[in-house]
Amino acid sequence: MDKFIHVLYDYIVEYVVRIIGVLLIVTVLMQIFTRIFFKVPFSWTDEFARFTFIWYCFLGSVLTMHRKMHLGIDYFESKMKPKNQFVNRIFVYTMQIVFAGLLAYYGFRLLGIVGRQISPIMRVKMQYIYMVLPISGVLYLILSCNEMLKHVVHGRSQRTVETNVSQGR
Repeated sequence: MDKFIHVLYDYIVEYVVRIIGVLLIVTVLMQIFTRIFFKVPFSWTDEFARFTFIWYCFLGSVLTMHRKMHLGIDYFESKMKPKNQFVNRIFVYTMQIVFAGLLAYYGFRLLGIVGRQISPIMRVKMQYIYMVLPISGVLYLILSCNEMLKHVVHGRSQRTVETNVSQGR
């Protein structure tokens, strides 16, 4: 499972986020360039930048969670006893799983609602824009379930080993 997680998040999601980031930067620069030199920007650049920003934020947040760079509760958790830390971590992963499930579920429902809508300038189906919601939800769900499983199966023994090593046993 770790190999699957590594390939999915470290290669596929990261590659997609990088491409979207480059598209976002190029689009914004193109809009600035045309606004300064031609006095009239391309009409599609504003809408495209908005859509790429949405995808960049959602997929970037998944990547951030995978790398454990998101804001956490480490400060409060570090003040807890090891048993309470273990239980707290289970609570946090449970909340992540609930959030991911809701995001995926309602994201899929939203795709049905916006099925016929088309963006005003680029004439793109809005389903393609909102598709990032269920995709992010599923990616969060995979990651959170994997982390919960690793924590429950290995969490207690790893903490014991770390405690024993730090105490010189």
